[in-house]
Amino acid sequence: MADEYEVSRVKAEIKRLMELKGLRNKPLAKAAGLGETAIRDMFERENSDMKVGTLHKVAGALDVSVDDILGAAGVPIVGRIGAGGNVIYEEADLGSAPRLPGMGGKLEALEVDGSSMLPKYASGDVVYISRDRSGVDEDDIGEFCAIRLNSGETYIKQLAHGSRPGFFTLRSLNAEDIVDVDVEWATPILFVVPRATRRRLGF
Repeated sequence: MADEYEVSRVKAEIKRLMELKGLRNKPLAKAAGLGETAIRDMFERENSDMKVGTLHKVAGALDVSVDDILGAAGVPIVGRIGAGGNVIYEEADLGSAPRLPGMGGKLEALEVDGSSMLPKYASGDVVYISRDRSGVDEDDIGEFCAIRLNSGETYIKQLAHGSRPGFFTLRSLNAEDIVDVDVEWATPILFVVPRATRRRLGF
């Protein structure tokens, strides 16, 4: 569990469960079969990791599964992303999406708004991205990405080179391309949850 954000998230969930069950550090450590300072040390030591075996013991002592701890903190749906109209996604807080198995790290989710990317992405779908850098990575050219322009709009499009250096073209599947735009950042779509699946999952 090397990812710093993931470790912090897991520790926060353990602390929440401890408060919910009225458990303090020493009693939890004892119930988990750990040294009496193990839980205190886990919370107080900066950059402390957590071994998988320790996590299983702590989960057992809290009477929850490891999956309960790992998946408890959902992925925030930070707004809508345009697949047609102009959408600035910071303007909306749409709750959270489930953290899917194997998806660690600091993620964000966006709700698709528009039809220019049908049939790949439809209005109401939720896409997951990682916002860990600014600018454009050359490896992402040709990928379907969440793309934020310096003028403020945020789109879901296929990223392509523009006709001049430093500018990019945003390709749609059934609409005109947006040509030669100035991109603040672009990041590939990691996963999509279709609208119908969202209804079944209840988010």
